[in-house]
Amino acid sequence: MPCKIHGDETANVSSYFKPYIRRIDDGYYDCSFRGYPLQGKNMTVPAGYKGMTFMENKKTDAENKEKNLYCTGTFSHFTYWNYDRIPSKNDALQATLDWVDIAKVLHSSET
Repeated sequence: MPCKIHGDETANVSSYFKPYIRRIDDGYYDCSFRGYPLQGKNMTVPAGYKGMTFMENKKTDAENKEKNLYCTGTFSHFTYWNYDRIPSKNDALQATLDWVDIAKVLHSSET
């Protein structure tokens, strides 16, 4: 989940936070985030591609406002989470991953 938490305070997290991920079906999972139910599915990055994680370089106000990112890691599998519904072919992420295969066929020179 994309998020940023500004703080380094201590808290008795284990008393209040009981994380879980439960397998509900073949490749599907459920859990919760801040009390909101999430439904997830294992996904694979299309062949020939890599998933990448990035961090933004910290800049002072006097510096250029342009954002600079650097790669912090790569992945080939991930879990895609939806709020309160099982991920499906109708989701934008799945359509995007399907487009990779469609685009390959559309732009191939084979007839």
